[in-house]
Amino acid sequence: PHCADPGKKLFSSDEWNRMSWDPTEKDIPQQAVLRPVVKGPISAQSRGEVFVVIMVGLPGRGKSRVAKRTANYLSFFHGLECKVFNVGDRRREKLGYMNEKCYDFDDKAAMAARNEFNISCMKEMKEWLVEGPTNRVGVYDTSNITRKRRAWIMEELKSLEDNSRKLSVIFVELISDRGTINCTEMAKSDLNEKPSDTEEDFKKRLEHYERHYESIASAGDNDPELQLSFLKVMEHSNQIVMNKMFGYMAGRIAQFITNCAGGELALNYNTRLTRNDRSKKIYLSRHGQSVYNEHGRIGGDSDLTALGERYALALKDFAGSRIVIDRTGTICPCRLWTSSLKRTINTARHIDHPTVTLTNNDTWVQMKPKIWSNLDEIYAGACDGMTYAEIKEQYSMEAEARKKDKLGYRYPRGESYLDVIQRLEPLIQEMERHREPLLIVGHQGILRMILAYYKGIPRDQAPHQAISLHHVIEITPHAYGCDEKIYNLLPENSAGDDGQKHH
Repeated sequence: PHCADPGKKLFSSDEWNRMSWDPTEKDIPQQAVLRPVVKGPISAQSRGEVFVVIMVGLPGRGKSRVAKRTANYLSFFHGLECKVFNVGDRRREKLGYMNEKCYDFDDKAAMAARNEFNISCMKEMKEWLVEGPTNRVGVYDTSNITRKRRAWIMEELKSLEDNSRKLSVIFVELISDRGTINCTEMAKSDLNEKPSDTEEDFKKRLEHYERHYESIASAGDNDPELQLSFLKVMEHSNQIVMNKMFGYMAGRIAQFITNCAGGELALNYNTRLTRNDRSKKIYLSRHGQSVYNEHGRIGGDSDLTALGERYALALKDFAGSRIVIDRTGTICPCRLWTSSLKRTINTARHIDHPTVTLTNNDTWVQMKPKIWSNLDEIYAGACDGMTYAEIKEQYSMEAEARKKDKLGYRYPRGESYLDVIQRLEPLIQEMERHREPLLIVGHQGILRMILAYYKGIPRDQAPHQAISLHHVIEITPHAYGCDEKIYNLLPENSAGDDGQKHH
């Protein structure tokens, strides 16, 4: 340890181990800040810019899914305090189901009644954004399909900008002429347990919107809406239009939404997948029991035990019978990712990789393994290969520091969970882009972060999740949450305590 300025204090070895290039200081290109790991939202500590994301589009185009996932992304990967203000949710809470006649734009009484929810949601969002300096991103989630509505929004938001906090308003319009994401699902979300309400009623409601729909800046070169910052995502990201999107964070928002709203579908296998996000499933599995697991040691690059090998064979059968077969019984293209470590690669090595012919006569190599070092387990540095008992005995202060702040604690010459979050961010972009089922064979520390992101678990709670060996977690993200199922592939063979359950 050293210090360039002899007039300043020298750092102890413990202090030096916790000093790092801060990966969240991305607003200043090519400039890194050397400082200790800090608690809490890093990106929000010194900058006061406030972002308001305004969703625009017809019902059923995926606005709520994109809004919620974007808020999760900014909160989890950038440490920003985010909140979604969904007008439809507020209306459902107060009134329940409203039939299509309530959405007639020519019915002034019905429009006034619905507009009350727009006004109250806007008021709530403005109050939340000024409550404290850490509330940074509000997402206003409703249709906003007319120029008049968007002009009202901009007028309402003027009061938020002052000399101390910059306000950035970004409109995000999702456009699709192919139809809604899923009419049946959208109708069911409004049923409020009334079986008489039907998908047909939802389609009639949609017709009211279509008659009055005005796309952003659609009146030519002199359109005043060209002064707005906006992102148009057309036909599930097949075409993107960005206008006046400046700055690092606006760029991150645009990139994420571009991936989340559309995504690459394997060789156009089945267009149904692009319209129904419930078809996208992600399977998370730890590697089979390793030699280090058997002895309660952390890290390393040990191979599988005999029990771990049995799990690898069970995972092969599970993939062949469950993952690569969709709900209609059709073989569908699937992806397989592992870390670069031996125990994950060997766990996945038995999975079959046949070449299948798709409906458009193109071919796809099924479950072709892709190795990502980003998926490697959190690096324990000087503690790599030790048991937690040995760490407590030899590095008692380290063990206590980790216990107090599991998210921000960095192992001596190793990583923290905040470091892991930073290296997972590019992979999350990839995961959002793809629409095929994906199996990730990884490590507990890594899967904790991925699972927390999709389930909306705050990142300070994410490291405390327990993910058992020899289980597969199936998650299905969708507009209204994230469904989860857990499969025990070796019910007759317990892996025992790997020493990590409570760590």
